[in-house]
Amino acid sequence: MSYDMLVYLAKTFGLFWMMGFFVIVVIRAYNPKRRAAQDHAARSILPPDDREGDA
Repeated sequence: MSYDMLVYLAKTFGLFWMMGFFVIVVIRAYNPKRRAAQDHAARSILPPDDREGDA
């Protein structure tokens, strides 16, 4: 295999790998089943007096 062929393969398969990874991340991020876990993670870094609904 020549250097040019390796560069072509790396660019092509790297592009498809990154696109696939992006699609998986977007699907997991916008999955409605994960909303409760994401809300809990988002609120867990706030101090107790700054949380909504705890007043």
